[in-house]
Amino acid sequence: MPETHTATFCLAALRQRARRVLWIERAWIPMRWPLLLLALYILAALARLPQSLPDWLHLVVEAGFIGSAGWLAVRGLRKIPSASDALADRRIERDSHLAYQPLMTLTDRPAYAGSGEQSAVWSRHVERVTAALPPLRVALPRPPMTPSERAATYIVPVAIAMAALLAGHHTPSRLHAGFIPGVDDDSVPLPQIQAWIDRPSYAAGAPVFLSSGVQTGTIKVPEGATLNATITASHGRPALHGVSSVVRSRLDQQSWNEHGTLEKSGTITLTARGRTLGSWRVTVEPDLPPVVTWNGKPGPQKDDWRTGLPWQVRQAYGVASLEVEITIPGSLRVLRVPIQLDGQPKDAKGLARPDLSSDAFAGMMVEGRLHAKSISGRESYSDNVKFRIGERKFSDPLARALIALRRRLILSHEHTSQASEELKLLTQTTNVHGVWATMGLAIASLQPDAPDGSALEVPGILWSLSLYLDDLKRDGPEIAEAAAEVRSAQAGVQQQLDHMQSMGEKGHSLAEQEELQRRTQALKDALNHRMQLLFQRAAQSGIMMPQSGQNSADPWSDEMRRLQSDASQGHGDEALRRLQQMEDMAEHMRQATPQDLKALAAQMKAQAEARAQRATLHDIIHRETGLLDHTQARLNAARKAAAPPADQQDSGRDISQMSTADLLRQLGMQPPPGMPDTSTSKPPAPTDPATVAAQGTERREDHAIQRALGQVDDILDRHVKDLTGKEAKSLSKARDDMKTARKALADRHDDQAQTAEQKVLADLADAGKEMRQNQQSKSSSRGGGGLSFIPSMGSGSGSGQQKGAAGKSGDDGDQPQAGDDDGSDDDQKDQDPLGRKLGEGSKGKDSDAHIPDKNARDRARDIERELRRRASDRTRPQSELDYLERLLKSF
Repeated sequence: MPETHTATFCLAALRQRARRVLWIERAWIPMRWPLLLLALYILAALARLPQSLPDWLHLVVEAGFIGSAGWLAVRGLRKIPSASDALADRRIERDSHLAYQPLMTLTDRPAYAGSGEQSAVWSRHVERVTAALPPLRVALPRPPMTPSERAATYIVPVAIAMAALLAGHHTPSRLHAGFIPGVDDDSVPLPQIQAWIDRPSYAAGAPVFLSSGVQTGTIKVPEGATLNATITASHGRPALHGVSSVVRSRLDQQSWNEHGTLEKSGTITLTARGRTLGSWRVTVEPDLPPVVTWNGKPGPQKDDWRTGLPWQVRQAYGVASLEVEITIPGSLRVLRVPIQLDGQPKDAKGLARPDLSSDAFAGMMVEGRLHAKSISGRESYSDNVKFRIGERKFSDPLARALIALRRRLILSHEHTSQASEELKLLTQTTNVHGVWATMGLAIASLQPDAPDGSALEVPGILWSLSLYLDDLKRDGPEIAEAAAEVRSAQAGVQQQLDHMQSMGEKGHSLAEQEELQRRTQALKDALNHRMQLLFQRAAQSGIMMPQSGQNSADPWSDEMRRLQSDASQGHGDEALRRLQQMEDMAEHMRQATPQDLKALAAQMKAQAEARAQRATLHDIIHRETGLLDHTQARLNAARKAAAPPADQQDSGRDISQMSTADLLRQLGMQPPPGMPDTSTSKPPAPTDPATVAAQGTERREDHAIQRALGQVDDILDRHVKDLTGKEAKSLSKARDDMKTARKALADRHDDQAQTAEQKVLADLADAGKEMRQNQQSKSSSRGGGGLSFIPSMGSGSGSGQQKGAAGKSGDDGDQPQAGDDDGSDDDQKDQDPLGRKLGEGSKGKDSDAHIPDKNARDRARDIERELRRRASDRTRPQSELDYLERLLKSF
């Protein structure tokens, strides 16, 4: 019985398989045409027929083929009846070669199975039949085919295989493009792309150009960079992936432009019609806020009214602005102090020293923090620190009372009516009529019926009045009025600069420039008047002030001119910085003591001596240059007299026998390094003895001048050492070279004299640099920059600037004088100190310009033909042939 059950189970599986085979054989008839249509479309796709059609027609053709095949298949398959078990058994018996249909015994039943004996007999019969069955099998489907159908089943697959073989590695892409409209296969040329990444405005730099295809490596760009791509010869709309805010525009029928913003790292791909045009791995560097910290303890120095604000800021792409926010506990008032930066630095530090003595917070303990803003708009703050703001010391009691009242008004600690009553009481403490008038104006501005905004002018009035009272008590009415005039003129220039800066481009109009010139002229006159009073007071104290140079009568003109130039060019910050420097100078004059005036007189005397020494050095250089011109002129004349005529020079030399390097020299060109040169160097040009002898008179005069210059150089060397305490070694070296030049002149060796004189000029140029360095170190060792009353006495800058920033004024404040220029050594190797090329004659006739005559032009053409002949000679070295080909392309 177990064998019977096993045979029955195996027979059920065979019947299921036989039913599938029968269904496949029956499905052949309805599936013939659908399969043929599909095969034909595959052949067409491999032949690129659908892809060559417009996309809409491609879709229509594909839908027609695939739709028809699908409709025929579905309709035919629905009509196929399912195979019965009897048909399945017959198929099994046929494929297993069984006679007499033994499988019918397994499904048959006896006619009379009522008694148990008959059932047992039948079961025994079934067992015997089952045991006698050979291995059963079901063969593969064998659909009924006509001879033409059978031939087609071989021809169509062979045709598809041949088409795939011809397509080669393009087969997958052609099938993909054939079944998906709007996609190109590999046989279609890729569209041309030009892709680049523009850096954001806050990160200056050149664009990053991208190559087509898959680019290796990672590209680092700042956050907010823009990727731009121009696609040409594209039949479909491209797509940019991996960027934000993609904007697409169509340039023409087959050209597109895509651009988007890069906000995060990743892979950016550009595709068109199912193909990748470019793929780039991009790392986006985040734009972090600036790192701003205090670089020390802020606050004023001893006995200084200015407040030191040490700062340090750093940002990868640059800092646009920096300011200090100052508050006091319990007050809503915020004092913002801008700090001037040198451009937009990425890493900078410095010490700002603004004058905050006129603010209500002066002398108080405050809390301050630095506020930095990057050029990309990111902001950050430093930690809060406590410090005291510098204040001015007023010696006049009434001035101190007015300053205290002013502070209470600004901080809203006192009502305007109370301030008015207090001012009325303070008027009784003075008998100066001008002070009464000013205090009366302040009282009137604080009244309830005063015009709107009048009370806002009272703090400024009280501040000016306090300064005047203090000057009046210390220096008398004349100096006090002059100082008030300077402050008034400074305020006028400040207002005009602020007005021009707020107007933008309109602030550069002629009318605004004229108004600024008028106000700067008033400031210059006020400063000159104040300086005269300062010198008069020095004379009364027995201190004689030396002249400060050629511009001593008007030392402020250059500073005013620079201020107007900065304002007219839109450099408002620089103009305000110069105005602040002049305010510092005026304040130094206001607080000058007799000891300060003595130090200033000594400094002016030292600087006058330094200018005289530089002028002397310049005169030596000028005269030495004249000697060099004379020597070169004599050499040129002697060589021209001894040289053969121009038409005979090189006439006997055969250019075919010259080396290529020599031919290039004949054309006035320098041969490249490494080119073989077999020519011998020319001997030096001969000199005419008769001409050399005829030049004796001029040579003796030059010898005498050279001797005098040596003595002046010796005197200058001693004076420089006395002034600076350091020896200028280049002056001693120049003196030795002058002796060599004198000996060469005495021996009538102009060529040796020329070399020696050139060395003298180089020594004198080095001496000028040494003198300036020694004078600078001497000035800094005695603190010369702290007594900057006049522009020519120093920079006078009271505000700390960025560390490492070069000042705009001279090293010692002087205007460039003769002999002060410190040119680059590299730029002056072939030039004399006057900027002329060495070898130019004293008359200026010996120049580099030369007009060739007819013989020279003919010879140049011959040389060119010879070079072309050598370029065609393939036996020459490859490096020489490459150079000749590049050279002859320009002819």
